[in-house]
Amino acid sequence: MKTLGRALSFLLLLVVLAAGLAGSAWAGPRSGASFGGRLGFRSGGGMSSPGLSGGGYRSPGVGYGSGYGSGSHFFFFPGLGYGLGGFGTLGPLLGVLVVGLAVVSIARAVRASRGAGGPDAGYDGGDQAVPMPGRAYLYRLQLALGRSARGIQDRLADFAAKGDTSTEAGLAALLQQTALELLREKDAVRYVGGEARGPLSLTNAETAMNGLALAERSRFQVERLRGSDGRVVRSEAPAEEGKEALELVVVTLLAATRTPLEKFDRPSSPEELTAVLSELGGVPPDAILGLEVIWTPADPNDSMTETDVMTTYPELRSL
Repeated sequence: MKTLGRALSFLLLLVVLAAGLAGSAWAGPRSGASFGGRLGFRSGGGMSSPGLSGGGYRSPGVGYGSGYGSGSHFFFFPGLGYGLGGFGTLGPLLGVLVVGLAVVSIARAVRASRGAGGPDAGYDGGDQAVPMPGRAYLYRLQLALGRSARGIQDRLADFAAKGDTSTEAGLAALLQQTALELLREKDAVRYVGGEARGPLSLTNAETAMNGLALAERSRFQVERLRGSDGRVVRSEAPAEEGKEALELVVVTLLAATRTPLEKFDRPSSPEELTAVLSELGGVPPDAILGLEVIWTPADPNDSMTETDVMTTYPELRSL
């Protein structure tokens, strides 16, 4: 099943990338830029057990093998049933209790691995978001900003060139700075789109994030600037003046977190957009798994018209 899941995830990545490449054939902007990283995924998200980062979940106190156990306390004796180490002579009642505990633990593990729990999954008894071991939440926010926000191109380029993409603290700081800049330009936002996925296994979340990022980066022909893994790469390709006006700049923000965001949804009003950006900007370093910020156009004389946006980003809605 794990092999099949990875194969399906890889197929999804190819489909998304192909869609992005198909969308890049339109006569829109030639340039774009991006920055980000996947540090949390590389460290197993800081929450998953060894060998289970691909989607398995190990409930605390539950072991795997010929029987279920926690440390050296529970044992399974083939042909004799369950017993408690050093106390197996207390009778069948104790064995029943141990079996019951194992069944409950397995049931919890199955529910967690399927992402069960409905809208409250990932939360405790109240409204507090809590980490789910080996799980990730993926968020995509896409904004088309009018010409009054053209300065966002230079500010994002400055983040890509000078920001720290080599640590989780650096990625959290970049997410906060990006959210702040977008908040400052919220009155210039003309179109908006967003989606949330999760809980996902770490493998599926990283695959989905890679696919979305590649699809967005494939929309432009020249990636003018790329900041990732502590390195900055610049394209020396000559800038070309666009044939149309620069009416809009599209900014795509992808964030993968260990805990769910309570207020994230496709914003339908300036107030909802403010709440979403504020929550994204508040993600702490120990909760971030990955970040991608992508914008187009990147060259100041490139073009992006309203028709281009409506054609290439049909999922965006007017704010």
